Amino acid sequence: MAEDRKRHCWECLRRSLVCDFSQPQCKRCSATGIVCPGYTDTQPLRLRWLVPGRVKSRRQKPTNKNTKEITEKHPASPKDVVNPPKELKTDLHVFVQATEYYNACIYPDLLHISRLGQNTAIYPITPPIFQMVIATHPDHIRLVIVCMTLSHRMNRARHGPECHALAQNFFHYRGQLIRSLSDDIKAEHKCTSDLVIAGILTLLLVDAQQGASPHYRCHLDGVRRIILLRGGICSLAQSAGMVPLLLFVVFITVMGDTSSPVPDLAMATSQFEELDFMIEQYGGRPFAFATYPTALFAEIIEINYLRVRASKSDRTAASVFTNDAYEILNRIHSFSPEQWAEPKFTAHAEWVLLGNIHQAAVALYCILSLQSLAILPRSSFLQQHCISHAQLLQRLLSQALTFHRVERFIIWDIVVLGVAAVNDAGIRAFIREQLPELSHSTGTYAPLMAKALLERFWASGETHWDACFDQPYTFAMNMSVDVSGLG
Repeated sequence: MAEDRKRHCWECLRRSLVCDFSQPQCKRCSATGIVCPGYTDTQPLRLRWLVPGRVKSRRQKPTNKNTKEITEKHPASPKDVVNPPKELKTDLHVFVQATEYYNACIYPDLLHISRLGQNTAIYPITPPIFQMVIATHPDHIRLVIVCMTLSHRMNRARHGPECHALAQNFFHYRGQLIRSLSDDIKAEHKCTSDLVIAGILTLLLVDAQQGASPHYRCHLDGVRRIILLRGGICSLAQSAGMVPLLLFVVFITVMGDTSSPVPDLAMATSQFEELDFMIEQYGGRPFAFATYPTALFAEIIEINYLRVRASKSDRTAASVFTNDAYEILNRIHSFSPEQWAEPKFTAHAEWVLLGNIHQAAVALYCILSLQSLAILPRSSFLQQHCISHAQLLQRLLSQALTFHRVERFIIWDIVVLGVAAVNDAGIRAFIREQLPELSHSTGTYAPLMAKALLERFWASGETHWDACFDQPYTFAMNMSVDVSGLG
C-alpha cells in the first residue's frame, strides 16, 4: 500500500498533473468531476482517437471495473443518447470521445477563468447539453467540438509521436465541418439562422486555435453578410441568445483590425454607429470584450477609425488627424485601472494587473500604429513614451504569466510589445521564451503564430507597425463562444 501511495493515479499521470495520492480515489480527480481510475498496476482501457474510418459507433464492453468513467458531466456512451436522428452524420462515438476530452482536459483549465468572475461561455458539456446538441443541433456544431479537442491535443503534444495522426484526424473532421456548414448555408430556410452564425464563428475559433489565421476574414465576412440580411447588429441583438455572439463578432472585428495592414481593415466607417450601440448597450456585461475595459476598447475602435480615415486621405494631409490622435492618447493615459477594477470583488489584484497591461498595450498601439501613418510624429518625446510603456508592459506581463487564469487574455498585448521591441534584444528574448510556453499551456497555436510573425518582422529591418502585418491576423485564444441561449 505504501508503494501505491507514491504512484500517481492514472488520470493525473495522463494529464501530467501532480496527484495527491489519496485513497481510494485522488481528490484532484474528484474536484474536477472525474471518477478517479485509481492506482492499479495495469493501465485502464480508455477511449482513444482512431484513424478516420476505423471508429466504431458500438460500445465495447469494459475489461476492468476501473475503466468506466461516467460522471454527471461526462456523457460517455452512445447508449446514453435517446433516439439519435437518422440524418446524424457525425460518428457518434467520435463525438462522445470529444465530449469526454473536453470535460476532462479543456473545461477544468477554463474553469480557472471563472475565478475572475462569471463567464457564460465556460460550462461543461452536461448530459442535457449533450442530448440537445445531438437531437436539435446541426452536424457542424458537433464537429466543432471534435475539431477543437483534436487541435487542443495537437498543441499540447507538439512534436510528439501522435501529432501526425492527430493532424490527419483534425483536417479530416474540419473538412466534414465545412461541408456540413456549406450545406446549411445553401439551404434557403437555414442560411441566415442563428445556428449558422454560431457555426461560422466557432469554425473561426477552430481555425484561429490551429493557426489558420488568414481564413478568419472570410468567416467574418460571411457572418457580417448574414447579419446585414437580418437587419444589422442592432436588429439582431433583439434575438434571444444572439448578444454573446454579436459581442464576439465586434471583438474579433476590432482586434483583428489592429493586426491588419492599412488599408485592408474590415471595419467600414458605416459600422461605427453599430459598434457604439454594442458598447453602450452591452459593454457592462462581464467579459463583454474579453478582459479589455470598455473605455480602452472604445479607444481601440477610435484608433482603428483614425487609421481608416488616414488611409483614404492624401498621405501628406495625415497631420490633420494629429489633434485627434493626441486626444485619444490623453484619454488612454487618464484611464485608471484601479478605479475600473474597484467593483470587481473576486480576484481584484488580477483585474488591476490586467487593466494596467491593457492600458500600456493600447497606448503603445496608439503611438506605433499612428506613427506608421505619419499621423503622430516620431519625436523623441513619443519615443521615450514608447520605451517606458514597453518596459512597464514587460514587467506586468511577467507577473501575469504566473496566473493561469489570465494567460488567455494577454496574447494581443504580447504582440504589441513585440512590435515595440524591434530594437530591444532583452524584450525580444523574453517574448521568444514565453510564447511557446503559452501555446503549450493553453493548447492553442496562436502564440506560435505570433512568434513566427514577430521574428520575421525583427529580421526584416523594418520598424513601423504596418510592416509587421503582411495580411490580416487574429490572435483569438477563446476556446468557445456562448451558444447556450440558441435554440
